[in-house]
Amino acid sequence: MAKPRVGLLVKSSLRERILSDVDLEKLKSFAEVEINPTDEDFSEEEAAEFLAGKDGAFSSWRVSNLTPSIIERAPELQIWAYGAGSIKGKICDEAWEKGVVVTSAAPAIADDVAELAMGFITIGLRRVVPYMREMRANEPALKPKARSLFRRTVGVVSASQVGQRVMRLLKPYNVRLLIYDPFLSEEGAKELGGELADLETIARECEVVTLHAPKLPETYHIWNEKHFKLMRDDAIYVNTSRGDNIDEAALIAELQKGRLFAFLDVTSPEPPVAESPLRQLSNVVLTPHVAGLQSYRVGEIAVEELRRCFAGEEQMFRVTRDMLDRLA
Repeated sequence: MAKPRVGLLVKSSLRERILSDVDLEKLKSFAEVEINPTDEDFSEEEAAEFLAGKDGAFSSWRVSNLTPSIIERAPELQIWAYGAGSIKGKICDEAWEKGVVVTSAAPAIADDVAELAMGFITIGLRRVVPYMREMRANEPALKPKARSLFRRTVGVVSASQVGQRVMRLLKPYNVRLLIYDPFLSEEGAKELGGELADLETIARECEVVTLHAPKLPETYHIWNEKHFKLMRDDAIYVNTSRGDNIDEAALIAELQKGRLFAFLDVTSPEPPVAESPLRQLSNVVLTPHVAGLQSYRVGEIAVEELRRCFAGEEQMFRVTRDMLDRLA
């Protein structure tokens, strides 16, 4: 029986970062693989020509969307395995209507984002950044202000893929976990080890707040002036989601009072303008949107999804059209 034909659209420099030799060999074990031989991103027309006659496609960041021309040139296409995050806006109506299986490696990226969020939480509570500055300046270290994560009250805004992973990582610390998510039931919150709470309660009671909501019209400035003002002195605020999810001016106002410490992997605009106070304040740590990595995790998932499709097995992380309104 002939192997299915798979087109690996990803340019060489990105492919080397997301697809290990082991996973490439796994892909070749069950499929005839044609690889983009260049270090250039295909245009939509080039992608359509490359995928002509293919049964599956391995896509990723900056690769052509799944377009009507691809559907026309590759009528046998069964699966579009996206080795990256959100597929929102990347899949044409014709593909959904034809029933092409669409999968995303967003869960792999969620693991990486959750890892950095937990690092921020720990570093914040332990005062690592202030201690670093005090030690460099030969100033007395304020040791009593350092806190352990154990039994702290932590607020997680959104039980998204990242949010759920953060909650799992928090479990060993026996925290009191408050969760805000309009799509989560009380029972679902209990299964995640927490309890549902409104944003105001989370702001008032939590020593740590970490935001993991998708960027949607409904989440624009979901955490705003009211919430920042309600937060406890010395609370830690973490945003690894999207900059527009918070009222940045309101956060800056509270940071300028010295009340909070923030860790921001995302801002609005991104990066912050040169004169932004976020670049100057000593109680904020900025990173350049690096929480989600281009790692071998995404390639591993994409290859396994391709294997499952051609083996007639259920997908792990299939995305369907009706899910789009809730996705980042």
